[in-house]
Amino acid sequence: MSSNLSRKSSSDTLLPVEGGPSSLRSVEVWGLAIRLFHLLLILAIIGMWYTAEVGAGLDFPMVWHARLGYCVIGLVVFRVIWGLVGTGNARFSRFLASPRTTWRYAGDFLAGRAPRHAGHNPLGGWMTLAMLLVLAIQGSSGLFLTDDLLFEGPLHDRVSASVAEGLAWVHHTNITLLWGLIALHLMAIVWHGLRGEWLIWAMVHGRKHFRRNQSVAGENAPAPPSRPRKWLALGLAIGIAIVVIWQGAQLP
Repeated sequence: MSSNLSRKSSSDTLLPVEGGPSSLRSVEVWGLAIRLFHLLLILAIIGMWYTAEVGAGLDFPMVWHARLGYCVIGLVVFRVIWGLVGTGNARFSRFLASPRTTWRYAGDFLAGRAPRHAGHNPLGGWMTLAMLLVLAIQGSSGLFLTDDLLFEGPLHDRVSASVAEGLAWVHHTNITLLWGLIALHLMAIVWHGLRGEWLIWAMVHGRKHFRRNQSVAGENAPAPPSRPRKWLALGLAIGIAIVVIWQGAQLP
């Protein structure tokens, strides 16, 4: 094992394994900001599905659908900013690998010999980027839509009827791609679970467990930014997201 893997960071905790002398180490991989983002995004997507497909118990489901759309846009904006200026495994630079590296990892993944990663592995990294892109398209295209009855997007009158019709097609077609990415995401979670890597729990409490002598890619993160810079970046990301969500709350 390399020398830098043998040095344990302050966030590592050794966990005894019952019935044997070996131990697991608990490594912090996701901060509170990313865990809250993930939870709120799941709730918003479920809410958008409910308001679009069911709507029971709501007087104006499409208005609530639009409000939740603003929430999704705000969350995506937050994630992009935090991915650029945030800390640790949240940064895009930590998990967006080159196409060659990703292709090599995909082969190792299918062969069952892929290394463990502290944060996103190369496939998961590109999946994250694809999900953010699809969500951004879904949310932004919804700003131009109308149901010709009770709801009209704030940008509907800014474009011609033909452009609005095209964006409506994008909105209703792109959702299929979103459901496909979600299905792939869930399948990957199950696959990793079968290999003993519980990604759901890691997103809940922010930590992953690895064997003490197990090599983990990306475990030794670069030094985080200074505390003032960290809080300034977090405040900027949250502030812009709140402004976007607040705009949605103003819908009648």
